[in-house]
Amino acid sequence: MMIPQEIEHQGREELIRIILTQAEQIASMEVIVAQLEADNDALRMKLEKQQKPPTNSKNASQPPSQDQKSGKMVNRPKRKHGPANGHEKHERKLVVQPEHVVELKAKSCSGCQADLSTAAAELIEVNQITELPVAKAEVIEVRQYGVTCQQCGHM
Repeated sequence: MMIPQEIEHQGREELIRIILTQAEQIASMEVIVAQLEADNDALRMKLEKQQKPPTNSKNASQPPSQDQKSGKMVNRPKRKHGPANGHEKHERKLVVQPEHVVELKAKSCSGCQADLSTAAAELIEVNQITELPVAKAEVIEVRQYGVTCQQCGHM
């Protein structure tokens, strides 16, 4: 650092060299400051994320059912639904006399579109679907009659 009295005794070329040197130093310091500000912003964002409490129904727009319950694992394994492996299969028995029978026979080949309507067909599978009847309202009319007693006149 030069004091003002030293600057007054310098020549023109020396002053220009000092100014150019200072300009280079300022430019390199501006780059360093910009990098430090970016690092500072990144650290501030990281710190804000770490200090944020987990969201729940009290601090975010989510229903209470979504809150993390104390004492429970967050990512617990899900149970497989349905019967265990090797469980004996239980099915509804086929009805001997169904109300309707639908015969599904191929009319044409799905590969080459050849006519299969006269070809011999082999039964490969039988499925029965149990449909519940449509609920129908039953209207009951009740008619009430009054009679007057002929002896005492009571209704």
